[in-house]
Amino acid sequence: MSVRRSEVIGQYGLIGAGRSEFVQSIFGRHPSCAGEMYWRGVSYRPADEASAIKTGVALVPESRRDQGLCLDLGVSDNLTLAIFDRLTKRFIIDSKTEADRALKQINDLRIAAASVGNTRQLSGRNQQKLVIGKWLNHGAELFIFDEPSVGVDVGTKAEIYRLFAQLLRAGAGIILISSYLPEVYDLSDMLHVFRRGRLVASHDHREAPQERILSEAIGEQPHMTH
Repeated sequence: MSVRRSEVIGQYGLIGAGRSEFVQSIFGRHPSCAGEMYWRGVSYRPADEASAIKTGVALVPESRRDQGLCLDLGVSDNLTLAIFDRLTKRFIIDSKTEADRALKQINDLRIAAASVGNTRQLSGRNQQKLVIGKWLNHGAELFIFDEPSVGVDVGTKAEIYRLFAQLLRAGAGIILISSYLPEVYDLSDMLHVFRRGRLVASHDHREAPQERILSEAIGEQPHMTH
């Protein structure tokens, strides 16, 4: 599997197929148990999440509340969490720069925060934007989106898709995981199918019909019509 600049690589499979575990090893959240990874042709094996972030990898996890946000911190704190080292000098936080960077994402993503100090009570839509805004502030090169449209309304989905286009124009690569086949089918330049912890099939954009991809994910032979 490879990811190049300005392309979307899709991963599809049923719950428990191993898609999330695979990308979490790329992000350094879990150690990989086999195989090799390369970043720009150089061997890549992140020791932890901090190593992956420093390299330029960002993960927008499936569970934004449990894995993507610090709910006890404010909106501005969450938006600048990934660039905290850039905002500090000799253990002193540059409060103005922190506020400016946070406000830019609040405005650009249209995050509706009644209080910049209240993250826990934001809607699911705005919490998802908050997780994305954190990585936009960081300026990552590879964005991993794990079920980005789950629990959000149609309008937010459209905003997320527009954000994908913005990232691709800027030269970023995207790995998209989705259990909703039409989403990953339509958006991906290359689609990989997972089943029982393994990569079982790969297809170029719309190369195979959705029925075949679903059959590969289930492990059944597609029904043929005559």
